[in-house]
Amino acid sequence: MPLTEKGKKIMKSMKKQYGKKKGETVFYASKNKGKIKGVDRKRGK
Repeated sequence: MPLTEKGKKIMKSMKKQYGKKKGETVFYASKNKGKIKGVDRKRGK
């Protein structure tokens, strides 16, 4: 799913901190756990 501006900013920050591959893993793990919200765009009908 496409990311919002907030999601892009957080993803960039995590990639910088953890590295490219690990940053993505940490980002999606945090999103799935519910630690970060509002990072996915809503689906239209």
